[in-house]
Amino acid sequence: MDHADDIRVKANTAMIMQELGSGIEMTGDDIDKATSLFNSLGKKRTKEQEKEEKEAISSPGTALAMSGYLSQYDQQVVQDKVQLRSVVTNRLLEISQCGDTKHELKSLELLGKACDLFTERSEITITHKNSAELQEAIREKIRILMQMNTIDVTPKSERLTNSLDTIDAQAAD
Repeated sequence: MDHADDIRVKANTAMIMQELGSGIEMTGDDIDKATSLFNSLGKKRTKEQEKEEKEAISSPGTALAMSGYLSQYDQQVVQDKVQLRSVVTNRLLEISQCGDTKHELKSLELLGKACDLFTERSEITITHKNSAELQEAIREKIRILMQMNTIDVTPKSERLTNSLDTIDAQAAD
């Protein structure tokens, strides 16, 4: 886990604690520290700066303020991705009608991939049996096993014991 992940974990923890009613309060200083932390994410920092940031994010108010910045940033990223997908899709639709067969085919292929038209699917059929059918199948297996020719092999120790018993019985007569 790197430094940015550590900040995210602490910010998310503060947000969850707030939702559970811990009563964390943010001061203006906490908001300033969170703003500074948020602006420094992704930039190269020295070990000393990382140490200061870890101390700052240890404050529950700063962590809570940071969670607000991160959730807003995450929402913006999702919105940007949806918007970018729309732009690309519209542009591919335009290219698919440009008149150049090579470009039209490629744009249609990309549109198809984006819509999952060309995914390979395999079909699995599962047949379920009711309990009566299952019981009959088990009985049939038992019948087959009972009809098999089995050879009972007596262990050598039992054979020796049986032969000694026979010798003792003969000696007693």
